[in-house]
Amino acid sequence: MKLAGATTLVSSGLLAASAVMAVPAPSISSPVHIPITKRNLVKRSGDDLLNWAFEQKAMLQSKYNLPSTSQPQRRAGAASLTNVQYDSSWVAPISGGTPSKEYYVVLDTGSADLWISDQYYTPSSSSSFQNDSSAFNIQYGSGSVSGYLATDTFSLAGTTVNNLHFAVADQVSQGLTSAAMEGIMGMGFQRLASSGEPPLWVASNQNTFSFYLERASLTSADQTQAGGIFTLGGTNSSLYQGDISYNSLIEELYWMVRLGAIGTKGSNVNLGSLTRAAIDTGTTLVGGPDSVVQSLYSQIPNSRSQGNGYYSFPCSSSVDATLTFNGMQYTIPDSDFIAGTLDNSGSQCLGAFFGLGSTVQTDLQWIVGDAFLKNVYSVFTTNGNNGNAAVGFASLANGLNSGTNSKSVGTSSNTSSSPAARSFGSAGVGAVALAVAVSALAAVLA
Repeated sequence: MKLAGATTLVSSGLLAASAVMAVPAPSISSPVHIPITKRNLVKRSGDDLLNWAFEQKAMLQSKYNLPSTSQPQRRAGAASLTNVQYDSSWVAPISGGTPSKEYYVVLDTGSADLWISDQYYTPSSSSSFQNDSSAFNIQYGSGSVSGYLATDTFSLAGTTVNNLHFAVADQVSQGLTSAAMEGIMGMGFQRLASSGEPPLWVASNQNTFSFYLERASLTSADQTQAGGIFTLGGTNSSLYQGDISYNSLIEELYWMVRLGAIGTKGSNVNLGSLTRAAIDTGTTLVGGPDSVVQSLYSQIPNSRSQGNGYYSFPCSSSVDATLTFNGMQYTIPDSDFIAGTLDNSGSQCLGAFFGLGSTVQTDLQWIVGDAFLKNVYSVFTTNGNNGNAAVGFASLANGLNSGTNSKSVGTSSNTSSSPAARSFGSAGVGAVALAVAVSALAAVLA
């Protein structure tokens, strides 16, 4: 199936292996909390909003190797676009080089490569830098990134890896980086990496990391805001309450699980066999099969197509969109279901769920991003129930965002939960917690 508005992701020369192996430093037993900042917030509306939304779809089609042209495709190890709205990307500081310097990167569970723009990273300033002399190139919907592969020492949340493989991007299209976002750190599996090399969390022998993504305050006049907590090596029990409901992975490639149901106001639409969902912290919205998304919006009175898989609806509507994983139904508040307004009066809103063009023939059908993840505490682990890789969701602790609106609707046969989910508590595993800031990367599309 050919998809309109998409572009092909091209990665060249990324499979050359280096003789230098990634070596983890000794693990850290006490949490490290690092505050970071977020850019000022910018809302989009009208045609600018639609243009941005269409770019999001093009990026995801490339990122997840969804067919869009007649040219040969390859599985992408790319990172997400950075020209996005408020609450679109959460960034964390990593330290790199010798002597070390801080770089702000998006932590992206939908990719597995680390790249940093040479506008911010200078190889000659690091005595531990080694050039692998292998080409690196990624084509996005609104630009490109190219450069070369190398190794250097990097630290995330107090965990250090020597000779970590990464890419120095010496050509980056305007708008893909900024002072608030200098690169991408992939948090997917090694099989997904374009370089073929392990990402930092794998190279450092960690088996669990977790996120609390703090929602932006749109009434704040401050140019910076706190953005939540990222924890490498376990969970932070102060950020969630109750048990963590774990969803076993379909395979260790993407963080891909089974979606049990989707609907509005508790009324589900028919998913059929379209249930493969990637949980992606590097994606802002929620994309899925065109037919299911169309059925979802048909349940919202006076909704209408805006083209390219997107829909609008009256901003005054009470949608109460729901996603169900492992027999737990989670309600997305209308504030997160609204991607922006399409008119000056603020009467017509663009929905955060859109048709991605995925089908039963594609590797996955759903890409679940931050519009959902802001409403839960999310855990990514290779040591879940019975030692299986899984993604877990838990209710946010009292006072965080607007809390979690969830209820049990019956256990699905293709996922599993555990009442002992708190066994990954930070005190028990020496988790390294990182205070992460939301990056509202506000680059406006031309």
